[in-house]
Amino acid sequence: AAVRGDLDALVELFQRADLADVGFADPARDEILETWAQPWFDLARDSLVVQAPDDALVAYCEVVAKDPSIQLFGYAKVDPPHRRVGIGSYLVGWIESRAVERVPWGVTVPLRNGHASPDVAAAALFEARGYEHVRSFWHMQRDLEVGYPAPPDPEGITIRFGTKGDDQRAAWAILEEAFKDHFGYEPFAYDEWLAMWSAFPGYDPTWVLLAFEGEEPVGVSMLLPSEDIVWVGELGVLAHWRGRGIGMALLQRSFAFIASEGYGHVRIGVDTENTTGATRLYERAGTTVRREYRVVERRIEGAPRAD
Repeated sequence: AAVRGDLDALVELFQRADLADVGFADPARDEILETWAQPWFDLARDSLVVQAPDDALVAYCEVVAKDPSIQLFGYAKVDPPHRRVGIGSYLVGWIESRAVERVPWGVTVPLRNGHASPDVAAAALFEARGYEHVRSFWHMQRDLEVGYPAPPDPEGITIRFGTKGDDQRAAWAILEEAFKDHFGYEPFAYDEWLAMWSAFPGYDPTWVLLAFEGEEPVGVSMLLPSEDIVWVGELGVLAHWRGRGIGMALLQRSFAFIASEGYGHVRIGVDTENTTGATRLYERAGTTVRREYRVVERRIEGAPRAD
């Protein structure tokens, strides 16, 4: 299993894998820490590292499941010089075995894994093990100039920054409703949601923009600084209020704030099959696709327990 002291070596491994797969290296430290900090993730149970004879870390994988009766996610990285010798196959097999152990007996759920879209070897590996490509996600980005203008509020709508307490609960309620029909949706109780967001290294409830009609919260943009960039971690508008420019206003107001804080880049993750038109919204806001991530899945069934 991975241990906390592996973090620096894993950051370097992730970045070498990025360079080989997509031609550039994204920050990885917060990405790793965000998973490790989740209340339902147990590093000793849910992770595995592979060491070379000189003790260098050459591969890593993890299994993540908030509720294994609904879905599980696997994730793996292999250092490029150590690929094509069977390590990737071993890690996928380990992920599958651990997932089966965690799923309740007799329950069948999706186990989802993924890879960078240019990685044809990973695609072939998953296909050979019975996985099907079910979704693609984009990381979209735009550069932000100093003095990016904040737009006016849409008619009848007030946009302001959040605070601790009631505004956090409002953000949770908006996102639960706005994303309930989306791919991979899993319901969160408020305390679970708050624990998840609070575990993110960059989370600050005052970096959350909320849109209101009167006193009713109708939209939210959750901002997460991560090393030298800021992510729009979630952007949601309740269905009844869509089509009024609220999403674009939240997005552009987010961009203006991020630029004012001295950041030159903003990124957003999006499901390419999002039915609310998010990809078109982000393109109109000036973001472009930086990388694509392919999600694959196979169905697994929980095994009987020895006890």
